[in-house]
Amino acid sequence: MSGARPGEGHDAPDAPDEHRPAAGVFRHPITARFGACDPVGIVYFPRYFDWFHQTMEAWFGEALGVDYHVLLRRHGLPAVHTEADYAAPVRFGDRVLVELRLGHLGRSSLRLDYRVVGTDGVLRATGSTTTVLIGTDPSAADHMQPVPIPGPLRSALEHFRDALD
Repeated sequence: MSGARPGEGHDAPDAPDEHRPAAGVFRHPITARFGACDPVGIVYFPRYFDWFHQTMEAWFGEALGVDYHVLLRRHGLPAVHTEADYAAPVRFGDRVLVELRLGHLGRSSLRLDYRVVGTDGVLRATGSTTTVLIGTDPSAADHMQPVPIPGPLRSALEHFRDALD
């Protein structure tokens, strides 16, 4: 499955059409692996942030048609704020869907809102990450500075966001 890292083994949950995006929502399947868990067998809290980022990377390619690694050739997209709230544990072997919605689109920033939901429909966590598009050419005046989101990417983001309406 695209978006999965080698060795991560992100199997899809056993729900029909679980990966087909609903209007304005992108869903990315994750299986809680042994290495993501603490000694008690529940997912260690920082792993959620990794899951959020994996979902964002998959979203760029699968929902927006922009390969994330290609975007990073000319721009950076660092997180400037991230947070999560935990509602129920995810245990080793559990399958979840990380749902992504575009919560805010600014001139150079975007806030992505996440929900982690088990295949049983139970909400496990919510979170958000705000990122800022920056220039990465060391010889350019905008090196490591916020830059406007380019037109084609902005159009793809707006189309995804507006699908919620």
